[in-house]
Amino acid sequence: MASSVPPQKPTVTSRPRRARIVLRDGEVVEGGIFLNEGQALAPYLGTRKGGWVNIIKATWLAENETHNHAVLQADHILIALSIEGDIPVHGSTAGAATREVDIALEDASHLRGTLHLLDKQRLSDYLHSCGKFLPVMNAVRSPSDESVGDCAVNCMAIRVIRDAKVFEPGSMEVAPEAAIEARGSVAMSAIEDSPPPTITTNKEVVRRESGSIQVITEGRSPDRRAGRSYTSPTGSQPLAVKEPASTELSAAQREIAGVLARHWLVQLMTGAQLSPPDPRELTASPSLEEIWAGLARRNDMAEGEIAVHVAAAFKLPVANLDETSAEALASIPERVARKLGVIPVGGDAKNLVIALSDPSSIEIEQQLGFVTRKHLQFQVAPPSEIRGALDWHYKGSASA
Repeated sequence: MASSVPPQKPTVTSRPRRARIVLRDGEVVEGGIFLNEGQALAPYLGTRKGGWVNIIKATWLAENETHNHAVLQADHILIALSIEGDIPVHGSTAGAATREVDIALEDASHLRGTLHLLDKQRLSDYLHSCGKFLPVMNAVRSPSDESVGDCAVNCMAIRVIRDAKVFEPGSMEVAPEAAIEARGSVAMSAIEDSPPPTITTNKEVVRRESGSIQVITEGRSPDRRAGRSYTSPTGSQPLAVKEPASTELSAAQREIAGVLARHWLVQLMTGAQLSPPDPRELTASPSLEEIWAGLARRNDMAEGEIAVHVAAAFKLPVANLDETSAEALASIPERVARKLGVIPVGGDAKNLVIALSDPSSIEIEQQLGFVTRKHLQFQVAPPSEIRGALDWHYKGSASA
């Protein structure tokens, strides 16, 4: 009797999106990071397995030095932002209210920008519930007055966050608009001739695993938690990758789990501290594409990010399938390319660049060498993206 296979969850493919990353030592790195469509930057940086962030074509601006692949520790990042504006820094803002804040960083610089809180949400409550990176909109960094825009800020590098409307930027002096509001209907001339009034402020310390942040807000009403420790009901850390429910596996599912445990890709990824695919979501004889997609779903990753891991392990570049040339396509018959799960992306009379998903396969290298009689150079791409490129490029080639 055939075992029923649960419906497959759709796996969202991705492309590298260009980001600028300011490190806590002042260095600036630009490169591509793999995010799913609509995935926000701040939670992405805060939930990387082991804290590692993969970057392709990473350029250190000070040295003008570019590397095909680099891995950064998220803890060493100060500020991250999208270069082309195609990466949101936070999730849905439905029902959100804006709050202008002044953020004092560990290097004595300041960021002035806007946070999106829920209506009437306390600033300290929001900081308790947000992840390791704080999403800030329309940020400006002082004293240089550099426009940063929407960015994700490492909470470990934040010393103090202050309500911007209460204080002058970068100081503890009461802002004029706050003084006016505090005095009510007092005439403007009288305000200018007298010292600013003392405004009561609430001072709290948000204690997190990554460090403490002092929060200073306007104190028009007594602080209901003054002198008391406070623990957010949601905790101070973002949700981690969820493990599957601990239900008993059937004999067939245990057999699939055994096959997965011996697969080269699963062994490689578990060595990188990633979780193996859930055997309950796979067919009895899972293909490489199924295993690749299962890894992405289980670890809340884009398939392109898995390609970065594989490429690094085999010391190969990550393929750009948009650069496929007609001359390269003519080097391999479509039937052979589909059978082997590869696509030619470039080359010349003597060399051929091949994108593949299984760089461990000697058979692929031998068969392609026999068919093409060229020197082969390999790059890595997810199998679903190779399949899509085959459908697109060979269809276009046949039409031509």
